Amino acid sequence: MSNNRSFFLILSLFAGVLMSGLSWAQQEQASHPDIYSGYYSQKDNYGEIGETTGLSHYVKFYPENRIVRLHVPFPYSKTVKSDAINKAFNAAEKKTKNAAYIRDKFGVMEKPVIAHLDTFRWVDGQVMYDCSNAAPCKIKFSEDSMIVIKPGIVLEREILYSLIKD
Repeated sequence: MSNNRSFFLILSLFAGVLMSGLSWAQQEQASHPDIYSGYYSQKDNYGEIGETTGLSHYVKFYPENRIVRLHVPFPYSKTVKSDAINKAFNAAEKKTKNAAYIRDKFGVMEKPVIAHLDTFRWVDGQVMYDCSNAAPCKIKFSEDSMIVIKPGIVLEREILYSLIKD
């Protein structure tokens, strides 16, 4: 009889822990902003930053923790329409489910662009992804923008992106 009680006690404890874990995971996911309703364009993409780096940078998030970073050559990026950028993102995301760099026109661009496909993860309410540094990059979101925080040897560097709605 005591074996049955022990079994039911352990079973109820296990079920309680499992349900609280599921509830916490749902709350954690619900607290994240809607990052899938558009793409992000780096601030000053069409000015000094684009001219200096030779590229304009865009970022789009997909379900299943996919991130695609698109690098469009400058000054070509000044003439590319938002719809073409969005189509290039979607075409690139369908090319592979693995991490990759793909140089292509993606059926919509006049010139080849580079798409960097990777994954991200949520940690303490912010996105983290591998950005080829010693430590991962972090992203903080606001309603219409995001800040990418790139670690450095001495200081972190913050890069501002604006949300472009689909």
